Amino acid sequence: MEQEETDLSNLSRNGAGDKKLVKLALVGPECTGKTTLAEALAKHWNEPFVDEFSREYLEQLGRNYNQDDLLEIAKGQLEREYVIAENANHFLICDTNTLVVKIWAEVRFGRAQNWIERQFLEKPYQLYILCGSKGIDWEYDDLRENPDDREDFYDLYKKALIKAGKRFIEVDGTTEERIERINKSLKRNRLLPRKKATA
Repeated sequence: MEQEETDLSNLSRNGAGDKKLVKLALVGPECTGKTTLAEALAKHWNEPFVDEFSREYLEQLGRNYNQDDLLEIAKGQLEREYVIAENANHFLICDTNTLVVKIWAEVRFGRAQNWIERQFLEKPYQLYILCGSKGIDWEYDDLRENPDDREDFYDLYKKALIKAGKRFIEVDGTTEERIERINKSLKRNRLLPRKKATA
């Protein structure tokens, strides 16, 4: 039984109070370098990053996950964003977000809960970074499920972003090449920090 409308009101805020942050969501199929890129961006900008909640949730679950677990994962991921946002200065770097849970739920269970859909559509991220698998070999992991379908999943992400009218860029290649492309996009969209005037 779904619990979409229960105890979720506290997750309707954007986090960080009145702080204006540029929120970046790293999304894409499994094993496409999202975490490596999040860590590199955090180091590049000296900012914290929001790590993936689902991994620790599933590791302590002790059973096969179900659709309600995905709702809990989405809630936990957003709550983690709000916590990390308090320590961010300009960028909030999110290693995954509710789009990942939405695609996961649709493929595994045929649909995502309405609350997850709403969070994807309504929560503002200034840029989605869609990570591809080119040049990245599949690495086995107990929690990974789709070694042969990364291109198909990539298309699902891209279609969802286009349908929702989200601003996104596609990145492949080395971490350095990805960061360069991200910086160019942020500069083009005037999302980089303003340089402080010198006296």
